[in-house]
Amino acid sequence: MKIVLGTRGSQLAVQQSEALVAHLRACGHDIEWKRFTTHGDKWLAGPLGKETGTGFFTRELEESLLARDVDMLIHSFKDVSLERPRGIVTACVPQREDPADLLLMRPGAPEHPVIGTSSERRLRFLGRALPNATFTWIRGNVPTRVQRVRDGELRGEPLHGTILAAAGLRRLGLDLSGLDVRPFAPHELLPAPAQGALLVEARQGDQALIEALAGFHHPLTLRLVTLERQVLAGIGGGCQQPLGALAEPLPDGLIRLRAGYAVDGDLRWADARGADDAALVAQVLRGLGL
Repeated sequence: MKIVLGTRGSQLAVQQSEALVAHLRACGHDIEWKRFTTHGDKWLAGPLGKETGTGFFTRELEESLLARDVDMLIHSFKDVSLERPRGIVTACVPQREDPADLLLMRPGAPEHPVIGTSSERRLRFLGRALPNATFTWIRGNVPTRVQRVRDGELRGEPLHGTILAAAGLRRLGLDLSGLDVRPFAPHELLPAPAQGALLVEARQGDQALIEALAGFHHPLTLRLVTLERQVLAGIGGGCQQPLGALAEPLPDGLIRLRAGYAVDGDLRWADARGADDAALVAQVLRGLGL
């Protein structure tokens, strides 16, 4: 079967798709790759926010899927809007990579470093973990941001560090030698909902393709990221909301769901454990005061 695959054109978008592409090719399928430059890729004038709309990194791809220009899409799940176009379904969710955030710093950074990030979630929650830091917005793909830190300069001003998702750095296999790398614990900074996970989309009714992807699907990952996105839906927000959420399996068969939300200058945290997904989400939303 010939399959036309659509992804963003960034190095990370391509690299994170390679394992699934290799799986399909090993099963005898012919893969043609189509790469897109999205609205989010083009917008470099400042941080992406509510005023720039939704579907920053997915809209153009989903329109192409519905127009039958491509047969399947691979996204970073955290970039996908809660409201997805009619006619598009989840075909596969591969096993999740590490969802944590990492702090990358130049050695010998001053006591009051300047750190680049455009995430409202990271900005609002890192006051306690990095109380001496000043934050500035930074845009561009992952290798570009790492190079900005190595250069020590951003828009003519000093830059001492940045914050990036561990999953993207691992998938790219970037050389981080010479940089100080520190992971954030969940009690310091919860990841964005579905961070570290991928979503494969197909057209509704394309059963042959969905069956071809079945061997790569990881049901537990889908369950966990769905819980996180249900918390996001519960606060009525999109991917730019200052919300962190993390669902993890426990040894006793239960699920632990944690969330942090910055609202009205207040940082709210919630932590729930249980086996009933709907009850977990409801308990966390109550804990956030929603």
